Amino acid sequence: MRESDFIKNYYEIDFGLTLFFNQIYGEEEYYKFKEYATLSDYKKQFCKLLTTLEKSFLDTCIISDNNIKKDISYMISEQKLIIKNKKNVEDIYKSLIIFYPKLCFLLIGKIPENYSFKTKSNRQNWNLNEFRQIEYKLTVQQKKNLIINLLKNKKIEGLDDYNLEIEKFKSTRLEDENFIDWFIRIYPYKYIEIFS
Repeated sequence: MRESDFIKNYYEIDFGLTLFFNQIYGEEEYYKFKEYATLSDYKKQFCKLLTTLEKSFLDTCIISDNNIKKDISYMISEQKLIIKNKKNVEDIYKSLIIFYPKLCFLLIGKIPENYSFKTKSNRQNWNLNEFRQIEYKLTVQQKKNLIINLLKNKKIEGLDDYNLEIEKFKSTRLEDENFIDWFIRIYPYKYIEIFS
């Protein structure tokens, strides 16, 4: 993030950051934002990331109250303005270091307000579900996708061969039995281990 010794008004880009943007936006982004960038490029990239976060949140999360949508959209809009007004890359990073934990707390439930507490280690101070709480739910298709992913990545102990398990499913499933029902019948304890 320091200014280049060779090119005036250009800042170094951490390789990990380049890979991160590549992971999110694809290979083309890798070539747009690597090695060195101007302050303007940094501002564009981080504002783009914030827009993507907001869109992902709104498109992915099923929300039961509109206040969280408004709060997150407001936080992101404010952060974009802060970024646009920064005079150097280091100040952009500093503002993001403050912003992202606040956003995480808000996504969990609310931003803690422990100003008056003498100790912060009390467990009740960290229960942030006063207004809402996170509950991850999976559809049958999402459960199937998760199990397949775990099998492919060898993350289910004792089930190390994805192709073998798929063949086993094809040969031992009952008529009209879907993958999840088959998995529960054949591996009930593995199912409980994954989803409990």
